Amino acid sequence: MLALYKFLCNFNYPIWVLILAVRRLKGKEDKARFREKLGYYKEQRPKKDLIWINALGLGETLSLTLFLEELSKVFSDHTLLLTSSTLQSKIALENIPLSKNIIHQFAPVDNYHALENFLDYWKPEMALFSELDIWPLRTSKLKERKIPLLLINARMNKKKKISRKRLGTLFSETLKEFDHIFVQDQSSKKYFIDFGVAEDKITVNGPLKVAGTIFPDTRIIEEKLKIIFKGKLIWVAASLHDSEENEILEAYELAKSKLPNLVLIMIPRSIELSKYTVKKASRISNSILERSDYCDLPKKNTEILVINRVGELGLWYKLAFISFIGNSLNFKEIKEGKNPFEALQASSVVIHGPKMLEPGYEKLSSLGISDVVVNRYEIFSALVKYSSANHREKKIKRGLDYIKQNSVVVQKLIKYILEIYKKRSLNKALQK
Repeated sequence: MLALYKFLCNFNYPIWVLILAVRRLKGKEDKARFREKLGYYKEQRPKKDLIWINALGLGETLSLTLFLEELSKVFSDHTLLLTSSTLQSKIALENIPLSKNIIHQFAPVDNYHALENFLDYWKPEMALFSELDIWPLRTSKLKERKIPLLLINARMNKKKKISRKRLGTLFSETLKEFDHIFVQDQSSKKYFIDFGVAEDKITVNGPLKVAGTIFPDTRIIEEKLKIIFKGKLIWVAASLHDSEENEILEAYELAKSKLPNLVLIMIPRSIELSKYTVKKASRISNSILERSDYCDLPKKNTEILVINRVGELGLWYKLAFISFIGNSLNFKEIKEGKNPFEALQASSVVIHGPKMLEPGYEKLSSLGISDVVVNRYEIFSALVKYSSANHREKKIKRGLDYIKQNSVVVQKLIKYILEIYKKRSLNKALQK
């Protein structure tokens, strides 16, 4: 199956061109830079040795920012090339103040021409692929060139295992190309072993998200919003599944009777869904604003603000006294919660539903860092309780301390990478 896939990658270039053309028409590709995916580059390659780090979309890319910044310090005499596949990830990165030796490009598609151009142009000394963004031709071409290949921050649950099983040997043979795999938890390790990966090639390192992220530089707009929101209590409800929005709005309506200065910031899990969120919110308030542009600022009487912009979570968390982390209430269609660590890092109290099941997430409530809420009434109670600064103080400190102690996850991974890289450099020197 792997041989057939590689054979087809000789001829799939026109298909990729067509796919990207359709995506451009839908506004899903960068019109100036989409050709990077096909192996054509305008960015001048720096003369320094280069390490390639690949992520998939917005969430995966943002979860790497702190790791990238720390890695750039250890490899200060190198260039770090971060690639991703989505337009949203590129937009979000534009406002994040990363080190100058970190550059971004779009990842090449799995086609011989695109990959050969990419590897010939950038000449990576090492490749780090994040989570499960694995393409068979990409991995095999790296191995042909004897470039160390690591899978980092990888996680596999039962659902993902079943979906990968359908690929047959295509997935398992691709996994064997990796020199080492760093997983988020013990369950993931077990599933990777089930796919035939040798146990000594797997290290449980923990999820990088638990150490926090690097927020975009939003100081200018923060100052404007602090003036607009003076005397207000800001509640953020982020990464909302559409089934959760009614609970959030009902809780807001209940809380307004106790907290008349409460402002709700609603952030749907996909910005494309924001128009539906606005429609729901309009049933309980006439003072709603949808923020689609940087200049869309709320007024002093705005009650509900719906965010339709990428990369602004950190901004709103910084302003919030409390944050509800969505995709976590006990609805059938919801599987697991979203990232709560950005809110903790921004000194916001965190509440969430019972479905916080990713590695590192489920510990928060048992450690007294977050509160579990199951419905609108419990959300309402939490809003009222934590409107008092005295009740928030201990929660916020616990959260910040937890983020700080989790920096070891990033440092451990960098230490492993450095050891592998030194071996690579030594082997190259001996071959000369």
